[in-house]
Amino acid sequence: MAVAAGQTVLDVLLDHKLAIPNNCRIGVCQSCLMRAVAGDVPAAAQHGLKDTLKAQRYFLACQCIPTGPLEIMLPAPDVVRTTATVVQVQNLSADVLRLRLKPETEFEYQPGQYAMLWNAQALGRCYSLASVPGLDDTLELHVARVAGGRMSSWLFDTLKQGNQVQLQAASGDCFYVEGNPEQNLLLAGTGTGLAPLWGIVRDALHRGHRGAIHLVHGAIHAQGLYLHDALLDLARQFDNFFYHASVLDGDPLPEQVSLGHIEALVAQVAPKPKDWKIYLCGAQELVSSLKKKVFLAGASMANIYSDPFVSAAESNDGA
Repeated sequence: MAVAAGQTVLDVLLDHKLAIPNNCRIGVCQSCLMRAVAGDVPAAAQHGLKDTLKAQRYFLACQCIPTGPLEIMLPAPDVVRTTATVVQVQNLSADVLRLRLKPETEFEYQPGQYAMLWNAQALGRCYSLASVPGLDDTLELHVARVAGGRMSSWLFDTLKQGNQVQLQAASGDCFYVEGNPEQNLLLAGTGTGLAPLWGIVRDALHRGHRGAIHLVHGAIHAQGLYLHDALLDLARQFDNFFYHASVLDGDPLPEQVSLGHIEALVAQVAPKPKDWKIYLCGAQELVSSLKKKVFLAGASMANIYSDPFVSAAESNDGA
């Protein structure tokens, strides 16, 4: 196949009407993973992949602009995916679903990372891991219902306990790292951006973190604060954990919930976040805005960790 200047491998394959799995198209979800049989793979096409995958010449088709002839193939699903059984399907709210999954083989991850979830029809989407190894014996995902979304509709309306799904290797930079137990932590997100934060907070507390941990969750309505009571309970259990919540529209307001935008609440909670470690999760636009604001307030970019959610709806595919 001929490749025009600047075209990626994924662009070319899709132009030729080939059914290649893909989602975000910006190198985040890893759904377009492929393997080079012959030819040179640009280093940029392997960014974010585990060393074991790099060694086997796997690359991301959406990030690969060939520099010469390249012979490629799709990976066998059992090479890069793990089969898991659905242990629980639970509505946390009208629009948020909790999935608990039991992998057939060991699944390595850090709380707060994300993994690609695949159904039997080869439809895949990325979801953050809210579970914590050592505390939870299953993997936990939180799924938001997206209007017209193929994957979320299937998960809400079709998936049942006992069904099987597949998971692709976990990735992402949003997770707790030991080594500075006195450092203050700020975690902020909206909607199901809470899922990775829920995992990170519990992991940090489980590991004995001693610095102040502030979690800020924002929603449009109070119903969107779907783990509100659990977070209040966690704050009662640990003296160094503080939960803050805000909504854009609410009357009456639940316990410890303020009215306003999450950005204002973050500024109130951490007006001078110098030397704080900061985790930001949620929609890409919000994460970018919060990152800029906490940086201008004094936070170091090296201490800001974020995995913005990129919806497949942006590529007209639905979530």
